[in-house]
Amino acid sequence: MDGEGQGRGWRHDARLTRPAFASPVDELQHPELELWRANVGAPVELDLAPPAPQDLTAFDVLSWNLAVGAARLVELLERLDAGDFAAARDGPARPLIILAQEAYRADESVPQNGRVRFHGGALHPDQPRDIVEIARERRLSLRYAPSMRNGSHASDRGNAILSTVALGMSHAFLLPYIRQRRVVVAAEIAGHPGLALASVHLDVGGQHERRRIGRFGAGRTLQAEAVAKKLAHPADAHSLLIGADLNTVLGVRDPAMRALISAGLHPAARAGRWRHTFHGPLRLPLDHVLFRSPDRRIRSVRVVRLDEQPGDRGKRVFGSDHHPLLARVELGNGAP
Repeated sequence: MDGEGQGRGWRHDARLTRPAFASPVDELQHPELELWRANVGAPVELDLAPPAPQDLTAFDVLSWNLAVGAARLVELLERLDAGDFAAARDGPARPLIILAQEAYRADESVPQNGRVRFHGGALHPDQPRDIVEIARERRLSLRYAPSMRNGSHASDRGNAILSTVALGMSHAFLLPYIRQRRVVVAAEIAGHPGLALASVHLDVGGQHERRRIGRFGAGRTLQAEAVAKKLAHPADAHSLLIGADLNTVLGVRDPAMRALISAGLHPAARAGRWRHTFHGPLRLPLDHVLFRSPDRRIRSVRVVRLDEQPGDRGKRVFGSDHHPLLARVELGNGAP
């Protein structure tokens, strides 16, 4: 993988040594981003899960904004394993890959004294769960890349991929700078080159210097276009699934979402009827699962929204202000 975030796509060659997972080099035209990066710790790469079967025919994906570690991810995983959501998942038999946004991490690599201004705000829950600790506790593979610091606290948050099977080639890359530093994490399933997943979190609003005047959500749309260029370029034949908090207040009609669809990414089919994924004072369709499969390895993706309480009651959903989305991915007989 391209650990420095330059170029597009990745090469699949068993003769190549997998480079170390690394944070991307920040864009030179935004020198302040180096100060954002200096405020966070090191990326984390753990390989604790067993390999996926060679005859892999299906797996599940959980995409979820973890609300800076406030989400009760372990509780949800235990309920999934116990079959509490039998209509969505058949217990622990199928591999599960978690595409997390706002994952929380606090370790000695995070500087104790953060720089003023260059952080994501003082969002620090009372009892956050560290994504690295969860991975170690449940013996999961992990790729975590911090995007921003949590105020003055010696912790950071960012995108992560956790998996009950081994992860292979992986990289992180920076999105265009709008309001906050945003880093995308992408990884292949080990032993299945060309079958990739990515966790994405776009900015809420704002504009880029290239698009100061224009349509609604211009900055967010520019970030979506960067995701498409990096991961879903027309020349790339690999299969890709994205789990994302796109902050699309207009849902599939949002310009950022339309940019991804125009690039050949397909929204996953929905199981059941639901109109929102953000569980706040305003209930908005911010979260999505999308995929593309030029090589026809992905046959279908069907996603269900998980609710903690019947009727979608309560102030939070398993501790988060976002609903978890669980996708069942069925593989076909495409080219390996």
